[in-house]
Amino acid sequence: MAEQGRSVKECATSTAAAKANAPDNPSGAAKVNEIMQLPFVSMDDVLQVFPFQLDACQKDAIKVILGGESLVVSAPTGSGKTAIAEAATVSALARGKRVIYTTPLKALSNQKLFEFRRLFGTERVGLQTGDGSLNAEGDVVVMTTEVMRNIMYRSAHDAATGRSGSSDRLGDVGLLVLDEVHYLGDPSRGSVWEEVIINCPPHIQLLSMSATIANADDLGAWIKKVHGSCRTLVSLHRPIPLSWQYCHSDGVSTTLQQLLDKKEQRLNPDLAPRAFDDDVFGDPRSVAGARARLQAMLEEQGMVGGSGPGAGMITPSKESVVRKLKAADMLPAIWFIFSRATCDTAVHQMHKAGVSLVTTEERVAIMNEVNKLRKEQSVAIRGDYVPALLQGIASHHAGCLPGWRCLIELLFQRGLLKLVFATETLAAGINMPARSTVLSTVSRRRDDGPSTLTHNELLQMAGRAGRRGFDNQGYCILVHSARDGPSTAADLLFKGPEPLASQFESNYGMTLNLLFSRSLSQARDFVNRSFANYLSSEGRANVQKLIDRWRQQAANYLLDAEKAEAKAGGAESTYQRYETLQARIREVKRTRSAVLAQALTQRSNDAVALLGDQGLPCTAVVELDPRAAAGSMMDQSLVALVVAELDPPVELQGNTSFLSQSWYLCLSADNRLLKIRAEHVSHVGSCRVADQGKASELTMSAAMKAASWQTAQGGVYSAPGPLTTAAVASRIGDKRNLQPLDVAEGFLDSLDHLEEELSGLQKDSKAAKKAAGSKRNEREDIDLRARAARLLKKAKNAARSLEQQEQQQGTWRAFEDVVAVLVAAGALEADTLKAQPLGQVAREVHGGNQLWLAIVLTHNATQDLTAPQLAGLLGAMVAPETASRPHISAAYSPSEAIVSAVEALEPARGRVFHLQAEAGLNFPVEVDLRLAGIVEAWAAGSTWSQVMSDCNLDDGDIARLLSRTIDLLRQAGHCSALLPGLRKAARVAAQAMTRRPITELVS
Repeated sequence: MAEQGRSVKECATSTAAAKANAPDNPSGAAKVNEIMQLPFVSMDDVLQVFPFQLDACQKDAIKVILGGESLVVSAPTGSGKTAIAEAATVSALARGKRVIYTTPLKALSNQKLFEFRRLFGTERVGLQTGDGSLNAEGDVVVMTTEVMRNIMYRSAHDAATGRSGSSDRLGDVGLLVLDEVHYLGDPSRGSVWEEVIINCPPHIQLLSMSATIANADDLGAWIKKVHGSCRTLVSLHRPIPLSWQYCHSDGVSTTLQQLLDKKEQRLNPDLAPRAFDDDVFGDPRSVAGARARLQAMLEEQGMVGGSGPGAGMITPSKESVVRKLKAADMLPAIWFIFSRATCDTAVHQMHKAGVSLVTTEERVAIMNEVNKLRKEQSVAIRGDYVPALLQGIASHHAGCLPGWRCLIELLFQRGLLKLVFATETLAAGINMPARSTVLSTVSRRRDDGPSTLTHNELLQMAGRAGRRGFDNQGYCILVHSARDGPSTAADLLFKGPEPLASQFESNYGMTLNLLFSRSLSQARDFVNRSFANYLSSEGRANVQKLIDRWRQQAANYLLDAEKAEAKAGGAESTYQRYETLQARIREVKRTRSAVLAQALTQRSNDAVALLGDQGLPCTAVVELDPRAAAGSMMDQSLVALVVAELDPPVELQGNTSFLSQSWYLCLSADNRLLKIRAEHVSHVGSCRVADQGKASELTMSAAMKAASWQTAQGGVYSAPGPLTTAAVASRIGDKRNLQPLDVAEGFLDSLDHLEEELSGLQKDSKAAKKAAGSKRNEREDIDLRARAARLLKKAKNAARSLEQQEQQQGTWRAFEDVVAVLVAAGALEADTLKAQPLGQVAREVHGGNQLWLAIVLTHNATQDLTAPQLAGLLGAMVAPETASRPHISAAYSPSEAIVSAVEALEPARGRVFHLQAEAGLNFPVEVDLRLAGIVEAWAAGSTWSQVMSDCNLDDGDIARLLSRTIDLLRQAGHCSALLPGLRKAARVAAQAMTRRPITELVS
């Protein structure tokens, strides 16, 4: 879809290919030196630094910066925001001021370091991330946003206590660049961006750069209110136009078609639009509208067979798509797939199919870079993937080690790789532009199940397409899938960008930092200056005006549609066959459900018998939702220790189908307490835990004390396991050598027959629906109603967003709840709210739940641990948020000292859990011992090959776990409130662990 707006252009010399191997830019650095000598800096002076012309929009941005105002820039990926930031940096340096440039990712910070070194000279540019620092006092320092937040709090503390330190460091800063500021809407990290903006000293100019968002004006107006004068610049134009393509197959050949019509205002009519959708069919209050809502419900449940989008289309093979792209000269390409394993499988498929995309010279160049990496850190080489790499094909995701990911990025930037299968993390700002981007689907599985991508997510990935200086056109290819058809993709494009929502949250770290340097009333003022509070007042009025305008436009379209409808004939008679087929489909699905229920009943009876014969406790595989698992490719099972038979939960009184089944208490390998029915058991085997009696006793005791049982899909009851069961859980093992409970052949034959009949019915239904829809394709009233429906949908989504923001209010009440927990835990003095030693540690050590981490670091059971043991314990604390999976196997078990420390911490953990529950807080208090042994072994000097032996997690997962542990150890080593012995152990462990291949710090 073409995007309208002012042009924002960058020259070919800023492309990734040129940047990848370019040395420092002596002419640029020399120009900066010349400008710094001038008494007054003009637009012309700044523009001399660039060996290319900036466009009008970029010049408008620079004019604002030169005028001393802060600026919000909202523009698509690839539209030239980097040049604006570089020009603003030149302006600040020319005024004799330092510049801080923040990014959301360490990898992106490393990349920006290289780019700025080339423009401004190595000696001027520094870096600060969780991995360490380089030239931290440089004129231009790149850092992650969290580091900037911590510096600002330290600055406030130093000012409050009259000490010199980090406050001096901000005194000569003239510009703060917040790159990717749309991360402010990230649920897990967004609060950090708000804290930085609110804390930013008024003498510092703010340049906030964002991808396209719906409410950039709100963001700019809020910054103006809390920080100072701020302007907003919005551009929707891409200097390299983006063409949207739809790729599908008929089973014989693969076809690429334009997704949109020539005016790019609706779906290409050749792509078989849905006949019964509200957007196409008309008034949602009509009979057809009711059918459409029913159909949407069926599609949401995955029943898209005969009535889903893209009738008559099937998903093309990846090989055929790649060959199509190569023939159309649309490579290099980044193919986004929302699964690491599928990315890797795709690489092997291309290699096996003999797809080669490089010349002999390029293959030699690739091998040279591989050999360089092998010489530097051989363990980073993914040997099984080198053959495909030499064909110009690779995968890129968080499961790879940093060294391998950097190699892929370098080869792609140099134009040596032609195709990279990547997860969505590659869209998060890493500079790897391509000619084309490909998406396997426009929906993905999230924590609450499958859902369609947001418009912003789609544009963030699609925006990688189109290389300035190389391409006149970029391409985004959306591949047909069973769940998503062309109309789903078009609707997502027409939906438009989502507004940026506040994720401001009062947590332990922020609360302690505010109360350390501010009074309670000043802390309240800080909390009330959040973006959330702004949106609920001034911002709400602006959004409501927009909603009213959309609704009025929709009403006008509907009036015009009624007039046009009188000129068009009906086509109701063509729907009879479709409705008959739909009725039969529903009947077959009901029969299938009944057969599946009978099969599960048989398996349930077999499970009861086998569990009785085996004796409890025993090991089993638990399917969390056996009915969904029967038709799903997703593994929804986990290994657990079945401890005892239970009475049905009291909540099930009246549910005879569940009450009549046998119930069991289990402990899963990821330390969760489960109450399951016999039908959830799919495999059974002997108990592998040494002390079975103790394991059963600990599990049953934990279940009796568990305060918060939650139900999940499939009827499983779950509660977090205490630390007393963590060691048992870590020894449960994996699926190997467990006996499967087979379903009778008769049931399987019946299910196969029903699936075959269903497939045929759905195929016939697609044809019937297509025939019905074709009679309505050219009706003017359909088009008008479609426009009205899209506007009403936008208005509905915006209204829902406002409602959610109102529900999220009470930020000060949440702050008071956090204070209450901190007082009860002994981190704050009750009368004065002064930080106690526990609070000092919680303030200085940053992590997930800072109160819990502080308790761990100050507990008596932790103080005598050796450096490797301390590393292993802290690894167990960070594992739940970095590397935990239902199925984990590792060769190294934690030492008894770590297990004893964890068990000793259980009363304290239980108290934190209880205090948080009373206050309505839900900060995680989790521990996962299963990987503690790996962290301990790495800290003790084991090699990478040793710690990864018999480990079923990806290298990148373990590297991230070790990296996060190192970060926590470094903080503990410098925390003045901790005892000297523990601080020394933390420093020793951090130093021992900081080695290849996990470190990402550049040199």
